[in-house]
Amino acid sequence: MGGLDATLAGDTIGGDRGASAGRAARVLVVYEPCRTGRAALREAAELANAGSELTVVTLAPQARPLRWGKAGGEGPYNIAVREEAEMELREARDILGSVAGRAAFTVLTGTPPPLAPWAAAQAFDLVLLPHHRFTPGGSHLARVLRRATVAEVRLVR
Repeated sequence: MGGLDATLAGDTIGGDRGASAGRAARVLVVYEPCRTGRAALREAAELANAGSELTVVTLAPQARPLRWGKAGGEGPYNIAVREEAEMELREARDILGSVAGRAAFTVLTGTPPPLAPWAAAQAFDLVLLPHHRFTPGGSHLARVLRRATVAEVRLVR
Protein backbone atom coordinates (compact mmCIF):
# COMPACT_ATOMS: atom_id res chain seq x y z
CA MET A 1 0.00 0.00 0.00
CA GLY A 2 1.15 3.52 -0.66
CA GLY A 3 2.03 6.02 2.01
CA LEU A 4 -0.41 8.36 3.64
CA ASP A 5 1.59 11.53 3.04
CA ALA A 6 -0.66 14.46 2.18
CA THR A 7 -1.71 17.97 3.07
CA LEU A 8 -5.15 19.61 2.98
CA ALA A 9 -5.93 23.01 1.52
CA GLY A 10 -9.28 23.65 3.24
CA ASP A 11 -11.31 22.70 6.28
CA THR A 12 -14.11 20.75 4.55
CA ILE A 13 -13.89 18.52 1.52
CA GLY A 14 -16.38 16.34 -0.30
CA GLY A 15 -20.13 16.02 -0.16
CA ASP A 16 -22.66 14.71 2.33
CA ARG A 17 -23.83 11.38 0.91
CA GLY A 18 -25.71 10.35 4.05
CA ALA A 19 -28.25 13.15 4.07
CA SER A 20 -28.96 12.91 0.36
CA ALA A 21 -29.44 9.15 0.55
CA GLY A 22 -32.15 9.57 3.21
CA ARG A 23 -30.39 7.46 5.82
CA ALA A 24 -28.36 8.07 8.93
CA ALA A 25 -24.84 9.23 8.15
CA ARG A 26 -21.93 6.95 8.87
CA VAL A 27 -19.35 9.00 10.77
CA LEU A 28 -15.69 8.14 11.30
CA VAL A 29 -13.62 9.96 13.90
CA VAL A 30 -9.85 9.63 13.81
CA TYR A 31 -9.02 10.13 17.48
CA GLU A 32 -5.77 11.54 18.81
CA PRO A 33 -5.29 12.47 22.48
CA CYS A 34 -5.16 16.25 22.05
CA ARG A 35 -7.51 19.21 22.39
CA THR A 36 -8.71 18.99 18.79
CA GLY A 37 -9.08 15.21 19.07
CA ARG A 38 -11.43 15.68 22.03
CA ALA A 39 -13.30 18.37 20.07
CA ALA A 40 -13.74 15.93 17.16
CA LEU A 41 -15.21 13.36 19.58
CA ARG A 42 -17.62 15.93 21.01
CA GLU A 43 -18.81 16.83 17.49
CA ALA A 44 -19.18 13.13 16.68
CA ALA A 45 -21.20 12.58 19.87
CA GLU A 46 -23.64 15.29 18.78
CA LEU A 47 -24.02 13.61 15.39
CA ALA A 48 -24.52 10.21 17.04
CA ASN A 49 -27.22 11.67 19.28
CA ALA A 50 -28.92 12.89 16.09
CA GLY A 51 -28.95 9.35 14.70
CA SER A 52 -25.62 8.90 12.94
CA GLU A 53 -23.61 5.67 13.12
CA LEU A 54 -20.30 6.38 14.83
CA THR A 55 -16.93 4.66 14.45
CA VAL A 56 -13.83 5.81 16.33
CA VAL A 57 -10.41 4.78 15.09
CA THR A 58 -6.88 5.23 16.42
CA LEU A 59 -3.77 4.56 14.42
CA ALA A 60 -0.89 2.31 15.51
CA PRO A 61 1.93 2.75 13.00
CA GLN A 62 4.24 -0.24 13.12
CA ALA A 63 8.00 -0.31 12.66
CA ARG A 64 9.31 -1.96 9.54
CA PRO A 65 11.31 -5.14 10.06
CA LEU A 66 15.05 -4.61 10.00
CA ARG A 67 16.66 -5.46 6.68
CA TRP A 68 19.65 -7.07 8.32
CA GLY A 69 20.04 -9.62 11.08
CA LYS A 70 17.39 -10.89 13.42
CA ALA A 71 17.62 -8.31 16.20
CA GLY A 72 13.81 -8.14 16.45
CA GLY A 73 13.89 -4.63 17.87
CA GLU A 74 10.64 -3.71 16.17
CA GLY A 75 8.66 -6.31 18.17
CA PRO A 76 8.62 -4.57 21.56
CA TYR A 77 8.15 -1.19 19.90
CA ASN A 78 5.17 -2.41 17.86
CA ILE A 79 3.57 -3.95 20.95
CA ALA A 80 3.98 -0.69 22.86
CA VAL A 81 2.45 1.34 20.02
CA ARG A 82 -0.57 -1.01 19.83
CA GLU A 83 -1.03 -0.81 23.63
CA GLU A 84 -0.89 3.00 23.46
CA ALA A 85 -3.54 2.97 20.71
CA GLU A 86 -5.79 0.76 22.88
CA MET A 87 -5.37 3.26 25.76
CA GLU A 88 -6.37 6.06 23.39
CA LEU A 89 -9.54 4.14 22.50
CA ARG A 90 -10.37 3.73 26.21
CA GLU A 91 -9.90 7.49 26.61
CA ALA A 92 -12.20 8.08 23.63
CA ARG A 93 -14.86 5.82 25.21
CA ASP A 94 -14.65 7.85 28.42
CA ILE A 95 -14.98 11.14 26.54
CA LEU A 96 -18.01 9.91 24.57
CA GLY A 97 -19.78 8.84 27.76
CA SER A 98 -23.23 7.36 27.11
CA VAL A 99 -22.75 7.57 23.32
CA ALA A 100 -19.87 5.07 23.53
CA GLY A 101 -22.32 2.19 23.85
CA ARG A 102 -23.59 2.91 20.33
CA ALA A 103 -20.16 3.44 18.76
CA ALA A 104 -17.67 1.03 17.22
CA PHE A 105 -13.99 1.30 18.16
CA THR A 106 -11.06 0.15 16.03
CA VAL A 107 -7.26 0.25 16.12
CA LEU A 108 -5.67 0.26 12.67
CA THR A 109 -2.14 -1.13 12.56
CA GLY A 110 0.29 -1.22 9.70
CA THR A 111 3.32 0.36 8.09
CA PRO A 112 1.65 2.85 7.72
CA PRO A 113 -1.85 2.08 9.02
CA PRO A 114 -4.20 1.68 6.01
CA LEU A 115 -6.66 4.41 7.05
CA ALA A 116 -7.66 5.65 3.59
CA PRO A 117 -8.39 2.26 1.97
CA TRP A 118 -10.11 1.05 5.14
CA ALA A 119 -12.29 4.19 5.33
CA ALA A 120 -13.17 3.86 1.64
CA ALA A 121 -14.16 0.21 2.08
CA GLN A 122 -16.37 1.10 5.06
CA ALA A 123 -18.23 3.76 3.00
CA PHE A 124 -18.31 6.52 5.61
CA ASP A 125 -20.26 9.66 4.83
CA LEU A 126 -18.24 11.97 7.08
CA VAL A 127 -14.71 11.77 8.45
CA LEU A 128 -13.77 14.00 11.37
CA LEU A 129 -10.07 14.69 11.83
CA PRO A 130 -8.29 16.75 14.49
CA HIS A 131 -6.85 19.96 13.05
CA HIS A 132 -3.09 20.33 13.53
CA ARG A 133 -1.95 23.92 13.99
CA PHE A 134 1.54 23.59 12.57
CA THR A 135 0.73 21.27 9.68
CA PRO A 136 0.05 22.98 6.35
CA GLY A 137 -3.65 22.60 5.72
CA GLY A 138 -4.24 21.34 9.28
CA SER A 139 -3.98 17.58 8.74
CA HIS A 140 -1.56 15.06 7.37
CA LEU A 141 -4.29 12.59 6.37
CA ALA A 142 -7.01 14.81 4.93
CA ARG A 143 -5.86 14.95 1.30
CA VAL A 144 -5.32 11.23 0.99
CA LEU A 145 -8.74 10.57 2.57
CA ARG A 146 -10.31 12.94 0.07
CA ARG A 147 -8.74 11.02 -2.82
CA ALA A 148 -9.61 7.58 -1.44
CA THR A 149 -13.19 8.20 -0.30
CA VAL A 150 -16.28 10.11 -1.35
CA ALA A 151 -16.87 11.11 2.27
CA GLU A 152 -16.86 14.68 3.47
CA VAL A 153 -13.58 15.24 5.33
CA ARG A 154 -13.88 17.81 8.09
CA LEU A 155 -11.06 19.21 10.19
CA VAL A 156 -12.14 20.01 13.73
CA ARG A 157 -10.44 22.85 15.58
